[in-house]
This record gives sequence, structure tokens and C-alpha cells, in this order.
Amino acid sequence: MTSSKLINYTTREFMSENELQLYATKQDEIFTPKVIDEFKKAAMLRRVLTRIWDKEGVARVGILFEYRDEKHLLRAKLCWISIMHLKLKHLLTKLWVVEV
Repeated sequence: MTSSKLINYTTREFMSENELQLYATKQDEIFTPKVIDEFKKAAMLRRVLTRIWDKEGVARVGILFEYRDEKHLLRAKLCWISIMHLKLKHLLTKLWVVEV
């Protein structure tokens, strides 16, 4: 198994729990096999979607992407801009990149 050196952690906030549930159920439509292949070609090692429980009741998910190194992260960033930005541009996104 290849180890990751960079992690991209993104959160998405929704106006309601119903919007979050709709987003979660539409993951197969958003991350089609073609999109996943493009991210894998850009050397994404792993993607995980998690529900974040919040004391204030904010409907939020976390999305973790793991990459081999910075070069691969930059390739995936281009993939993100070209493919995903148009599909998800209406959602509030916060992005953190952590070197591990």
C-alpha cells in the first residue's frame, strides 16, 4: 500500500439536514466512475466522505482526499478545477491541505 504525504480535507456546509442528505445520496451521480478515474490518474490515493456532527446543529460533511506527494496534489487540483468545480460551485467549501 502506498503511503500518503498530503491530505486535502474539505468541508461542505448545507442550509438544512435535508440538503446534506440529498448531497450524500447524489455522490454516485457527482463522483461517477469517469470522475473517479480522472482523480486516480491524478494520483489520488483515497477519498472518504464523512458526516460531521456539530453542537450548533450545522449540517456539514467532511471530504478527505489523500495524495502521494505535492506533485500529485497539484495534478489533482487541476482535475478538481476542470471537472468538479462546475458541478459543485453552488456549495460553500472550506479547504485545508495538511502535510503528513
